[in-house]
Amino acid sequence: MTRPVHSRRALFRRLLVGFVIAAVWLICIAGTSKRSSRLVTVFYNVYANPDHIENAQDIVIEQMQHMLPEHRLLVRSIGAQFQIENASRIQHDKQGSESETLGLLWNYCRDSPHAENEIVIYIHNKGSFHPSNENTMFRRLITPAALSKECSQMPPICNICSFRFSPLPHPHSPGNMWAARCNYIKLLLDPMQFERNMTQFYNMNKMRDSPSKIGTGRYAAEHWVHSHPSLKACDLSTSPYVWGYNGITTAEHDMKLEHAPRYNKKIFMMNSGFYDWEYWDDRWLNVDHRLEEYMFLYNQTPPRTWFGWSFYNPTLGE
Repeated sequence: MTRPVHSRRALFRRLLVGFVIAAVWLICIAGTSKRSSRLVTVFYNVYANPDHIENAQDIVIEQMQHMLPEHRLLVRSIGAQFQIENASRIQHDKQGSESETLGLLWNYCRDSPHAENEIVIYIHNKGSFHPSNENTMFRRLITPAALSKECSQMPPICNICSFRFSPLPHPHSPGNMWAARCNYIKLLLDPMQFERNMTQFYNMNKMRDSPSKIGTGRYAAEHWVHSHPSLKACDLSTSPYVWGYNGITTAEHDMKLEHAPRYNKKIFMMNSGFYDWEYWDDRWLNVDHRLEEYMFLYNQTPPRTWFGWSFYNPTLGE
């Protein structure tokens, strides 16, 4: 009996997905014995404006200087394509978002037989979409941190590591470059589903605040990796910088890994340069709001070791 056309197409798609996953794993394990016994896979989201491709190329060259010998580079490119040395391109699209690249990382960790011991890294060529002096300075701080040996060899107290972890205005790593344990990544929602669920959660609560303040819309990609109640963040920056662009010009490059957040809530508020905290604090910068979001997204409450018990509590967090 002849198989229906739609069935053949579905079978072809399944075979293609299986082939891509197998190809990624062959890429990752090739030459492992010559380079490092520890798997450290870097997912690189590269956007290139077809009219300004040189800017994207220059940023990539700059960021690649921070790659370590044990890093295996997988590229998801968007817009114009160009050659990236010592990298394997796993997907290209004319249009796309960071959440889709994070989805590739998420699926990789879910399928990895080494998830219990494996570290993955996420970076992107920040400043290729919105070129500015601020983005250049920002990128030059957060790229070497995410690709650092400290993050690639993070201690057991961490399951994610970055230049800075900020619990405000929502848990995130400013600039969205980080290293994380695969066994933690597996606990998270599909990044695309997470974006939809965040929108649903805030619509349900009739909150119309700025997406950048609550982690919705395109900012969901920045909030995603820190959205689980089992988060154990560490960061590297010893500077007073907390989040956003305020203080970027004075943030030094000295790095020392510590459990995060390394500052209390009052300092995060003061150093952010954002002055309307009383209004926001009453709405969602508190324990109750975080617990409500965790329950909606994951149907879980955080453990006793969760950073938020003391950070968000107005009497213990200051």
